[in-house]
Amino acid sequence: MDDSDWASSIEAKERDACIQKARRYHITKGTGVCGDCHDPVEAERANALRCVSCQQDFEHRQRIKNGGRHV
Repeated sequence: MDDSDWASSIEAKERDACIQKARRYHITKGTGVCGDCHDPVEAERANALRCVSCQQDFEHRQRIKNGGRHV
């Protein structure tokens, strides 16, 4: 591996680590932007991960996945 390949490898690892850190922060904090459709989240749900519509879709998919049981 030459110096250029090594530097590219290090850069990619650092970039991936930064992206993962940002994702963890946004997942736990909410951003005011829906994580599914990227539309603004309703003001009263500013810390939510999804807008109302996407949250309802998510819950519906979860019910189907779990055989109709609420989780």
